[in-house]
Amino acid sequence: MKYYKVMEIMQTQIPPEIQHKIMQFQEIQERIRALITRKQQLEVELREVERTLDELKDINNETPIFKFTGRVLIRVSKENIVRELNDRKETLELHIKTLEKQEVQARKRFEELRQDLSQALAEFQVSGG
Repeated sequence: MKYYKVMEIMQTQIPPEIQHKIMQFQEIQERIRALITRKQQLEVELREVERTLDELKDINNETPIFKFTGRVLIRVSKENIVRELNDRKETLELHIKTLEKQEVQARKRFEELRQDLSQALAEFQVSGG
């Protein structure tokens, strides 16, 4: 059955309050997916920063270090780039923790909605819907 047919049947047969819960359920699923995706992106960047910091430990202070700034390659001191990378690492870790907390809250809300929706659909079916 085509999606639009299912939606049409749903709109004509399922009460609006249940339809609303279904929409909320789908929205929270998307939110969780988005949070996970963003967290994974930040974790990849964090690993890259940590690898770079590890590499920098092995070189002496006199070794030339360059970084891209836009399309320009600029020479930087080891001290400055290590400070900059440590700041970025700290920021990434903070963002990841924030996303983890948001994900926990979203999953809790998801479970609440799942239970509410299951109960509402069971009551709807018992009532003859």
